Amino acid sequence: MQKKTRWIVGSGFVLLIIIATIYFSVSGTDNKIGEERGIHGGRLLIKGNVSAEITIFERGVPPRFRIYLYKNNKPLSPEKANLQITLKRFSGELDAIHFEPIDGYLQSREEIREPHSFDVDVSLKYDDKTYTWRYATYEGRVTLSKEAIRASGIKTATASPAILEKKLSVFGKIISNREATTLIYPRYSGIIKALDKNLGDSVQKGEIIATVESNESLQKYAIHSPITGTIVKKQAAVGEMIKEDKPLYEIADLNTVWADLTLYRKDAPLIKNGMKVIVTGDEGKPRTESTITYVSPLGIEDSQTVLARAILPNQNREWLPGMYINATINISEKNVPIAVTLAALQQIRHSEAVFINNGDTFEATPVTVGEKNGHFAEIISGLKQGQSYVSENSFILKADLNKSDAEHDHG
Repeated sequence: MQKKTRWIVGSGFVLLIIIATIYFSVSGTDNKIGEERGIHGGRLLIKGNVSAEITIFERGVPPRFRIYLYKNNKPLSPEKANLQITLKRFSGELDAIHFEPIDGYLQSREEIREPHSFDVDVSLKYDDKTYTWRYATYEGRVTLSKEAIRASGIKTATASPAILEKKLSVFGKIISNREATTLIYPRYSGIIKALDKNLGDSVQKGEIIATVESNESLQKYAIHSPITGTIVKKQAAVGEMIKEDKPLYEIADLNTVWADLTLYRKDAPLIKNGMKVIVTGDEGKPRTESTITYVSPLGIEDSQTVLARAILPNQNREWLPGMYINATINISEKNVPIAVTLAALQQIRHSEAVFINNGDTFEATPVTVGEKNGHFAEIISGLKQGQSYVSENSFILKADLNKSDAEHDHG
């Protein structure tokens, strides 16, 4: 009785295996998804006596799928096959891939864009039968624990529009506005009897600032200020013999001053009139926004530099002639639909990439980079507006990726 019982159970088990094998073969449910490789080096998908070898060919051409079909290990005619592949990417995006027969294999009509990292659904129709496979191939993908993310200082941001400003940092010096500065000369040579103003004094237009006794008439005459301003130079003394060609004072209207900026020869062609400039003192204050009003057509021989100038308002007397200054010139502005931080960019497989993320999992995505400034880079392709990406410490993910990088199914 015991032997009979064992036989019945055993026979039932065998019967179940046979039924399951028939079911799986007809229904197309996976019965062998492994890491076997075909003669072309591609992933081998097997269903009963039918198999499909999947490769991505990209030597000297844009990457495309090449599929080789076999039955009982003998090549099948690709002309009789109807194949479609759906790729589900890390972002959730679906790519539908269609095929056409070429030289004994099926080749995808669509290019397979990087990264070659996706969940793959394969559907093959051949001789009125349908075969389906599902597998995953990931590359550039890293999963970290929340503790590891927090400890490594990995930060994320959203890919969004930005204004990319290209700026040039230069040095310079504050000087008096020469267009609002005047030298005071005597009308006749003679002896200086009085100098009513000292260096730094304010004067009003028409105010008497000096008295001179003429050598010709021996009469005293007064000298009046032609402008309202400040005495910035005093070049004579009481009792001195003065001639008509020697100035007594230099008076400047300090309500505006010049910021004279030094441009190196290589940078000079970039600077044009009308460009915005921010001028600051040594510690960032004072700070004034202005525009470039003058770029010298001549170079300074000794220093091999070029002069550029901006006019600064100075009603509060924040800017003192003689002060050294820093300046940042805004060379250009560009509105870009997608930008990322410079720290987000990493060099992976000879191209620039950005790590996008979904929770605790990150994937390196190749991107085409446009213009850059000191903080951000324009992304032309490879990233969509609104995607979350690693904005800080992405190099940690790259280091982890280098330790456990997935293989391509490339040919």
